[in-house]
Amino acid sequence: MAPKLSSVCVTEPEGDVRRALETAARAMSGGASAILVRRPLATAREVFALVRQLRPSTRAAHCLLLVSDRADVAVAADADGVHLGARSLPVVSARRVVGSHLLVGRSVRNLDEAGQAEEEGADYLFLGPVFPTPSHPGEPALGLGPLREAALRARIPVVGIGGITSDNVRLVAQTGARGAAAIGAFHVPSDAAETARAFRAAFPA
Repeated sequence: MAPKLSSVCVTEPEGDVRRALETAARAMSGGASAILVRRPLATAREVFALVRQLRPSTRAAHCLLLVSDRADVAVAADADGVHLGARSLPVVSARRVVGSHLLVGRSVRNLDEAGQAEEEGADYLFLGPVFPTPSHPGEPALGLGPLREAALRARIPVVGIGGITSDNVRLVAQTGARGAAAIGAFHVPSDAAETARAFRAAFPA
């Protein structure tokens, strides 16, 4: 069964853990389908502690809990999956760590990377940045065309990421993508619950 990734709240890469927990809670109250814990500067122990604090509430909300980069932490903290970036383990290697029962996702920037990740056994893909985003300053936006093409070609869910907000999420949905992921749209000054509702409404299936 394909993972439900219509509305993915990505935690801020740094900052107060309490704020991360509060934002995730607000997102889940609005119907977020997944929380992706991304803390690249934190230790494994710190990421583990945050994921374990989130685990009861994500289960209660029927919300997926994903861990960025750290396959070992995803297994140890009983998350639902690991999400891999450009500097992470290859998909095949991560699968050896997490086994068949956890999801393995991959961030990609183009159709070639998307095809390779799918061939290696990824369960879903994030493609972006779709729009300009402060999370990746100076990195050119891909636009909607590559997202549309990836969604058409892939046999696994493709999720748009990068500069997606409540105002433009319906454009992302029109490409055939299965969902949208965001950092900024879920954080101040945005209301995470309202963002989650807008994202879910754009992807009703």
